[in-house]
Amino acid sequence: MANIHPLAVVEDGAQIASTAEIGPFCFISSKAKIGENVKLIARVTVYGDTTIGEGTVVFPGACLGTGPQDHGNEFQEGAKLVIGKRNVIRENVTMHAGTPKGQNPIKGEEPQKLITIVGDDGMFMVNSHIAHDCVVGNNVIMTNNAVIGGHVRVGDGAILGGNCAVHQFCRIGRKAMIGGLSGVARDVIPFGIVT
Repeated sequence: MANIHPLAVVEDGAQIASTAEIGPFCFISSKAKIGENVKLIARVTVYGDTTIGEGTVVFPGACLGTGPQDHGNEFQEGAKLVIGKRNVIRENVTMHAGTPKGQNPIKGEEPQKLITIVGDDGMFMVNSHIAHDCVVGNNVIMTNNAVIGGHVRVGDGAILGGNCAVHQFCRIGRKAMIGGLSGVARDVIPFGIVT
């Protein structure tokens, strides 16, 4: 049986692996799926149809799977957030569910709708934000206060520096580096550097 603190609120229907740890003052929605060895330290909100992959650690104040900041789609039925394995999600990180508009497709690809996807082995530092309909690859690092707008795609191994902001519908190529305090308003090539 999962280790659930008595001061946590877990709605009926939530699927929580037996090795997961849910700390005090966490809120877990009825549609949430919490994987093996996931640790929610304290005061973590897991809202709606949110999946957190095995081995992920979530620090206090993180808010995962809430409705998008997209006017008229704040409470969309069927919206999802899927977070992969072994991520580190630090204090006050926000990751939003998708919208009916769907993701920014790669040429020849059909966009998925109502879902935001975060890959494996990422690190999302204090106050970073992943907006609705994003696709974030594996091994991505988002430094403190880095934010990406809706429909952004971030390639594997990309690093987003502190206080940077990526405009909606942009693509950040794999292994690209976005410098701190940078504003990104267009696509960035793989291995590119933006300052």
